[in-house]
Amino acid sequence: MWVPRSSSIRNVLATAVALQISIASAFYLPGVAPTDYDYGELVQLNVNRLTPTIQFAEPGSSIKDSNIRSLISYDYYHAPFRFCKPQPDGPKKISESLGSILFGDRILTSPFELKMGENETCKLLCQTKFDKRDAKFVNKRIFQGYNINWLIDGLPAATRKVESREEHTYFYSQGFALGGLDEVGDKLEPTFHNHYDIFVDFHEIPNRTKKKYRVVGVVVQPSSKTQKASSDGKTADCTNTQHIRLFEDKETSVAFTYSVRWRPSPTAWATRWDKYLHVVNPRVHWFSLVNSAIIVIFSTGMVAAILLKTLRKDIARYNQLDLNEDVSEDSGWKLVHGDVFRAPKNPMLLSIFLGSGAQIFFMTAITISMSSTLPLQSAVMTN
Repeated sequence: MWVPRSSSIRNVLATAVALQISIASAFYLPGVAPTDYDYGELVQLNVNRLTPTIQFAEPGSSIKDSNIRSLISYDYYHAPFRFCKPQPDGPKKISESLGSILFGDRILTSPFELKMGENETCKLLCQTKFDKRDAKFVNKRIFQGYNINWLIDGLPAATRKVESREEHTYFYSQGFALGGLDEVGDKLEPTFHNHYDIFVDFHEIPNRTKKKYRVVGVVVQPSSKTQKASSDGKTADCTNTQHIRLFEDKETSVAFTYSVRWRPSPTAWATRWDKYLHVVNPRVHWFSLVNSAIIVIFSTGMVAAILLKTLRKDIARYNQLDLNEDVSEDSGWKLVHGDVFRAPKNPMLLSIFLGSGAQIFFMTAITISMSSTLPLQSAVMTN
């Protein structure tokens, strides 16, 4: 019989540990490990679906409210929006995480070109035309308060807002408006946002021989500008600040432009989500906490008292029986004891399924299959 030596066992264990380390260093979940960029390196901007938010006002009314007027989300490249697409192959789908799938995200590539640390001013994306039907569709979405959602290095493009209780406290609200409303007499006229000022906060990684940078914040300020592309179709003039409207009785020509400004920030990569997770009302509701704690303690005491009373009665009855007396049948808590400790038919198969987390896998598959039907339902409702 061959007996392995201690040195052989040590070599096997060392090899297994090395393999585990190599696998762990080569695989990580998206968003968990930071992405380092060189100066001038391309930073990808991906687009997500358009989602409804708090509505501005009813068409023809100047009264604002806080109601959501729609429950349907749209793909970013939904035809009536006429957003610019990457050329020449068109948008490509980005692989999504489980959380993105459950939230119904639809992440695709975009024609925006952002280079780390390099500012851009009034860069032309494309020029397109809205017909009467598309203009009516987009204007309705503006009245319903739809937001555009972008992603840069995993961070959602946000709108900078001020805390209502503290004037100098800022936080980020995900997404930015598809359009705005101008007061024209007694009515509100929708304006379409076709220019985007993109502010990207970046952080220089300390103690590196070569300078590396990380994205720690993204803010987008959309605006509506009546502008035209140059004859060569590569530049545009963004000095005209007159708002552009999509006419519902004729064709409207729109040029999409954007500007990029990179801003150094002391924010570390590990804390870049703090501004997005801002708590509007941080006051702790002590009354609710105490009330919940009292209810839990009272309920636990009642259950414990009932169980103790039942067990004490059964134990006392069994102790009164003669040990030589044959007890033909069990009753009370003895029945539960028999069911709990009864061996299953296939113990090995049961332990494999429970130990491998198969139930989590099946529940995840069911949840994903149910959530995948939401875009189809939205498309059916839209049509």
